[in-house]
Amino acid sequence: MLQRRSFLTGALGVAAAAGSSAPAASDQLVVGFIGTGGRAQRHLIPSFKLFDNVRVAAMCDVYKPNLDLAVSIAGGKVDTYGDYRRILDRKDIDAVVIGTPDHWHCPMIIAACEAGKDIYVEKPLSNEIDPCVKAVAAARKNNRVVQVGLQQRSSTPFLEAYKVLQSGIIGKVRHVVLINPGGGARPGGGSAAGGGGRRPTAEASAPPPGLDWEAFQGPAPRRPYSLQRQQNWRNYWEYGGGPLSDWGVHLLDIAHWYMGVTEPARTAAAASGSFNRPQDERFPDTTEVAWQYPNFVADYSSRSDLLGTYLWGDQGVLFVNRYGYIVRPVPAGQDWTRTGSAKPFEEKRVALHDEPPQSKPTFDADEAKHVKNFMECVKSRQRPVADIEIGAFSTIPTLMGGMSIRNGGKTVVWNGHGAALLS
Repeated sequence: MLQRRSFLTGALGVAAAAGSSAPAASDQLVVGFIGTGGRAQRHLIPSFKLFDNVRVAAMCDVYKPNLDLAVSIAGGKVDTYGDYRRILDRKDIDAVVIGTPDHWHCPMIIAACEAGKDIYVEKPLSNEIDPCVKAVAAARKNNRVVQVGLQQRSSTPFLEAYKVLQSGIIGKVRHVVLINPGGGARPGGGSAAGGGGRRPTAEASAPPPGLDWEAFQGPAPRRPYSLQRQQNWRNYWEYGGGPLSDWGVHLLDIAHWYMGVTEPARTAAAASGSFNRPQDERFPDTTEVAWQYPNFVADYSSRSDLLGTYLWGDQGVLFVNRYGYIVRPVPAGQDWTRTGSAKPFEEKRVALHDEPPQSKPTFDADEAKHVKNFMECVKSRQRPVADIEIGAFSTIPTLMGGMSIRNGGKTVVWNGHGAALLS
């Protein structure tokens, strides 16, 4: 586990590697932030500010209290806006960081690509499938660098566990299990629009001072304001995909990375959700999803207590999360799956802590490495480690799961261009 002190040491090391002397103006990356809620305040702004060649020039948010706090965190002279298009209009801004609710990600990506900006965007890529496809097309058409915030691809435990898997020690993997404890609708958190710490209520009311509710909704269907929608927007289908797309995209992205999945072709998803409360328009309380890939199956469950990704091979199993990994052989007496050439191996446990990661501080050093990769690619024009195609192809299957839930558990298939329900 990274404590705050070790994060500062590691993050400063990342910054030092990027160069600590004052950069020439031509080497400076001028950045604008769009969406300045909790993620931006606690992680994204501090990560970008670690690098001397970054200047935060502008910020935009539809909720003024968020904007004011973010400006104080950024320090220096920062111009503020309520309309993100004003940032895209500025010729001096090279890149934008998008930390809005999910339903705004792709419209802003497309507009930023057309404005000639490079982009660092939070995951998941969208709350709907079609905008993902359009955003990828816009990035390619305009030759933009787009890094999606799947920072586990820059994380040491996941990089090391990937090497273990590639060594072939657990054999052929046919089954992947994604565990997200309590991965149903949650009573709090996840708001990019703040809410002042009040208890969320679902009753319609007037928006609080400083919130542009019309701009918050943007491309989403129009709904009356409620504190529940503001604070817990992720649990509403209009704005997010619940924990299935929020944490599920992290878990599924590891499965895709490790299994070599580069597109959701020939993928099918079937899902179910259950409610421990009266059913409404929000994400269900518990969720189960099954995906069928050409060479393996993957399951998502919210009914366990240890967040992470399991890869089951015919020789052993690998479990990995943000705290480390375990690799262990098939248990004694259950070795009927072994081949004649299998080589027994000892269980290996690397810096694993058995607490759910969400109960611990986010690993900011990995975020800084992810940001550094983005900045390097802005300069080199190479694709980053979590390029927009990777982000789209890891987001889409989670949205297929949500589509299945909303259609009574019907199977959803990907045809290479879009998703469709099986009759």
